[in-house]
Amino acid sequence: MRLGYCAFGLLLMCAPIVAHHGTGTYDSTKSVTLSGSVTEFAFTNPHAALYFDVKDENGKVVNWAIEMNSPGVLARAGWSKKMFKFGDQITITVRPAKAGTPVGLINRQKPVIVNGKEVLKADGTANSID
Repeated sequence: MRLGYCAFGLLLMCAPIVAHHGTGTYDSTKSVTLSGSVTEFAFTNPHAALYFDVKDENGKVVNWAIEMNSPGVLARAGWSKKMFKFGDQITITVRPAKAGTPVGLINRQKPVIVNGKEVLKADGTANSID
């Protein structure tokens, strides 16, 4: 009986780890390039997130949420919390959510354009920010 409680306890401890890394919810076979206006950039742990408004094919504004790596990983590639500011016009490529919701995972192998300037090169490293 005691072994059963230990196994159950171990399962409970592992569940948050599996739930945290939800990149299986993104379609890795598809890439979608979106353009819009930044509403928020959260350069926080465990993953940075970018929120921006995009007009859909009907002209309706949809707020997208883009998941990124941790700030530490991004900082080592030259990113900073000043990379995106409210109102910046961006073009970014993402792996969309399988559920069809306006959520995606950044595709760091594609350039990111901010206000007409490439701030992220196709190799995943950041260009210097003025």
